[in-house]
Amino acid sequence: MSHEVNATPRRGRPRARAHCLAGDTPVLLADGRAKPIAELAVGDEVFGTREGRYTATRVLAHWSAVEPAYRVTLEDGTRVVAGGDHRFLAEDGWRHLAPGRRADFEERPFLTEGTRLVGTGRFAEPPAPGERYRRGYLWGVVRGGLPALPEVLARARAYARGELPREGDLVEWPTAADEDWVRGFLAGLFDARGSAVAGELVLSSSDSAVFDAALVALARLEVPHAVEVRGVRITGGPAERLRLLHLVDPATARAGVLEGVPVPRAARLGVVSVEPLGVTHRLYDIATGTGDVIANGLVSHNCSGRAAG
Repeated sequence: MSHEVNATPRRGRPRARAHCLAGDTPVLLADGRAKPIAELAVGDEVFGTREGRYTATRVLAHWSAVEPAYRVTLEDGTRVVAGGDHRFLAEDGWRHLAPGRRADFEERPFLTEGTRLVGTGRFAEPPAPGERYRRGYLWGVVRGGLPALPEVLARARAYARGELPREGDLVEWPTAADEDWVRGFLAGLFDARGSAVAGELVLSSSDSAVFDAALVALARLEVPHAVEVRGVRITGGPAERLRLLHLVDPATARAGVLEGVPVPRAARLGVVSVEPLGVTHRLYDIATGTGDVIANGLVSHNCSGRAAG
């Protein structure tokens, strides 16, 4: 078995166990974005859980191993490839992906058809920043009231490829806005007029045309929402709030969308199948301060593969 290790020296070398995930498995970062587990590094901040709530934690070690791989498929279409020893949080506690024996020779809990896992379910695919997305972003961020945030200004200037448009330059709304434009528009409006505090995600605008366009855009992406005095609030729980952020990809970080929020028991996270792939893959794992991580929306254990010492 081949191993590559990147760990903090004071924690020693991680134990070689098949607790690993496929390299393209997206892991939820502490800023609300997602990154493939293979691309994480020691010191990165990710979301884990503590006492049943999401909380930011730090990556303490990162390693890989070539191991036999399994694929688990859930009712909502989530698919994760991992090693047989990997554990996911189910409604009745931690379960290994595949059958096996514990140190006391008792059969360990493992995933079977119908096991209900804990989390938000699979992450949405981020947008491709093509021309239509860039145009939509400029409409949203400029008509929303361009803020002075460095990351927002940097993106807006890059997308404008020159002088930034003024609000008066953006009057004639597109008559046939496609999904790329809609995603860009909501990202721009979110950077200008969005808030994520105490687990709530809200968009606002005093411009009725902009506000109405936001409602149409949310409906286009099938994002549940409610109109309130303060603006439009994204409903449907953590899964829908994360889905919107990942669909539109604003420039600003929004850690407040999950920090301290209870980890949900989603209705469609039942296991449909667990299949041995019959081949070995290079799989990756990390150690975190909480002993877990959010992998493609599922609460995923890592402390058994954690650095020893």
